[in-house]
Amino acid sequence: MAANVSTKRTPATVPGRDTEVVRASLLRAAASEFASRGFAGARLEAIAAEAGATRAMIYYYFGGREGLYIAVLENAYREIWLAEQAIDTDGLAPDQALRKLVEFRVDYYVNHPVFVSLVAIENQHEARYLKQLHSMPSWSGPSLARTSEILIQGQASGVFRKDIDVLDLYQLIVSLGFFNASNRYTFGAIFGRNWSDVEHVRQFISDAVLRYADARRPDGR
Repeated sequence: MAANVSTKRTPATVPGRDTEVVRASLLRAAASEFASRGFAGARLEAIAAEAGATRAMIYYYFGGREGLYIAVLENAYREIWLAEQAIDTDGLAPDQALRKLVEFRVDYYVNHPVFVSLVAIENQHEARYLKQLHSMPSWSGPSLARTSEILIQGQASGVFRKDIDVLDLYQLIVSLGFFNASNRYTFGAIFGRNWSDVEHVRQFISDAVLRYADARRPDGR
């Protein structure tokens, strides 16, 4: 009698699928599911099915719901910061470089609604899971440093005010860009704002940030 040969496979040895491919597929599916249903409401079975995987794979790669959610957050923030670092501002005047950073934020939030939803959900949790990301400083540091570099150049050339704190400037950029995406439907419904004119929104947000930073403000600050 032939020996019984087990055909059971661990999630890491599913034929035809590389480990990183499976993991990436699960992260994409999970990001959409968490963004739509929140941390508690997300269905692991739906995530696995969308990724062409199994629920067991979620536990294998991420340890369960919480581990998967944290990995989704990490991936989401990594992607925006990598995209920001890829912006080419070489040769631009400080005000032009700052405008480019602002426009990037405005466009990124509009074009990545899943990211906006994930940030909103994590704020409801008071950043409980985000605080567990040990990689956060390594990604957020260069992002803030990029803004700081442009600010310092502008201050040295007399274009930007000397009394600006870089974190205040960074917060202003993120706040205006994020509000434009996160509140576009409610704000539009209340005030009749037409959000289809993206160029107008991009322009006035950029102008607002540059007006804040401008060393030639009428109030002399």
